[in-house]
Amino acid sequence: MRALYLAVLLLAPSAVPALAADQDKAEKQIKMMTALSHDEIVRSIISRTFADVFKIQRAQLLAERRSLGLNYGSLFLAHELVLSGSSMRQISVQLRGNRTLLEVANSSSADWKRIASDAKKMTDRINNGIYKHFLHDEADKQRDLEDHYVASVDLIRADTESTRDEILRAGDDYRFWRNLAAPKNVGQVDTKNAAVENYSKARDAIAATHGTTNPSTPIQ
Repeated sequence: MRALYLAVLLLAPSAVPALAADQDKAEKQIKMMTALSHDEIVRSIISRTFADVFKIQRAQLLAERRSLGLNYGSLFLAHELVLSGSSMRQISVQLRGNRTLLEVANSSSADWKRIASDAKKMTDRINNGIYKHFLHDEADKQRDLEDHYVASVDLIRADTESTRDEILRAGDDYRFWRNLAAPKNVGQVDTKNAAVENYSKARDAIAATHGTTNPSTPIQ
């Protein structure tokens, strides 16, 4: 028993850096969602994507944003906490008690590894949404009409929290996926496309170097 106790003590410190790394990965993706939402077209895409993934009406998403003062990145995190067993009411009470959403997440022992994975999947869906929008935008426009969604009124103060660098990187991503769709006619993004593969590798390099590496794919 003593040997087992000592083994646990020795292993526990190694879990702390891993947890911090997972949270760091999640935060980078969350911040990218917020920065991408500065553009009205992408904000509409994010709203549709969140509604589909979290199975919630877009009007309710907007109501949550306004009630809790959450930008889209924070809204994603809030719904991830709900998936882990929290409720929006509990989150709201803590936010009104002057706690940040990150403090709320860590106090609830958030599974940052899962959140980081889900955040990456969400940004991939958003990127694919940008690509498909610039292939054919009729379906997106129709969906917005059916949902009574207007991107120009889907704004709150917290949407301005992105830094200049975050906005610039989001702009790079937006232009990449828009330009990738430009010469196409039909279909979904081919993830084996050389340009996509190179851009993805460049983005991985950015994450590894904390932003000191630029995407290698030329953006027009």
